[in-house]
Order: sequence, then C-alpha cells, then structure tokens
Amino acid sequence: MRAVFVALPCSRLGDVAPVLEGLRRLNRRARVITLDGRWCHTAEGLTVQADGVIEEPVPPDVGLCILPGGLYEASTWEDLRLHRYLRRFSTTGGLFVASGEGLLCLASAGLLGGLRFTAPSHVVNEHEPMFRYAIFEPGPVVIDGNVISSDGSNAQVLLQAVFDRLNLRP
Repeated sequence: MRAVFVALPCSRLGDVAPVLEGLRRLNRRARVITLDGRWCHTAEGLTVQADGVIEEPVPPDVGLCILPGGLYEASTWEDLRLHRYLRRFSTTGGLFVASGEGLLCLASAGLLGGLRFTAPSHVVNEHEPMFRYAIFEPGPVVIDGNVISSDGSNAQVLLQAVFDRLNLRP
C-alpha cells in the first residue's frame, strides 16, 4: 500500500507530521503531489518539493490520501483539478485522512455526503453550506466510511487512528 500527500499552498504540516513520519519509519514514504507539480510553501514557512502533479492518474496501489489542514484560499479547495483527483481516488477504495481545513477539500468535491466527520468548529460554522449533507461530531478524530477526519488538535490521536485502521504498528 502506497500513500499520497496532497501538499497545497499554505498546508499545515504539523497536523499530519506524525502520520507522515510513521509511514517513513515503515519505509512507506508518501508521494507528494501539488496542484501544478512544483514546490509549494507550507503555513510553517517550509518549502515542499513535489513528486508529481494532481492531474496524474491515481496509481492503483495507492491506498491512503493525506489532506492536511492549512490557511487555504477558497480558490485552493474549490480547484476543479483537486476535485477530479479526489473523486478518482475515492473510486479506488482507498482511505482519506483529512485534518482541519483539509475537510473543505473533501466537502467541496462532494465526498462527505452522509458521513460523520470532525473539523475545527469555526471551519464548520464559516462554511456550513458545504457541510450540510454530512454529520459534524466534535472531537479530535472521527472515522466513518473511507474518511478519517481530525480537528487538528491532536496529531498523535490521528496517527493512532490511521495506523489502527490500516492494521500497522507505528
């Protein structure tokens, strides 16, 4: 099973860093993709180099798609290329891991319908129409269907939920 990390402009690595590090320790480095295939800056001021572009086909052996939270402009989570990629990934039966504002990407692509999720309450309140077909549950992590969502408050709990779901040991 391979993983893909969707690095968007102003992504917050701290939300998902333990998951990425846990994968690396198991020699399962996540492939990094961006909207245009070039580097992007994180919210922490780091530069992330891309391995690929969001418009590439989803490899059949990718089973995990990681969407970090971040200081996203609406144009980022509304990007149709991102929607297309996420919808293609959802057909593979893979697992989404989304933290904080990363849930906006899934909601905007129409992939949260009927699912329980968590996110920072201010994000849910500010973008309530996008989440109207999903069920908000407060808490650090919620798992439903093929989505593991996090409110970004506890990255270690997210790591444990992901590795438990994948039957891996960090």
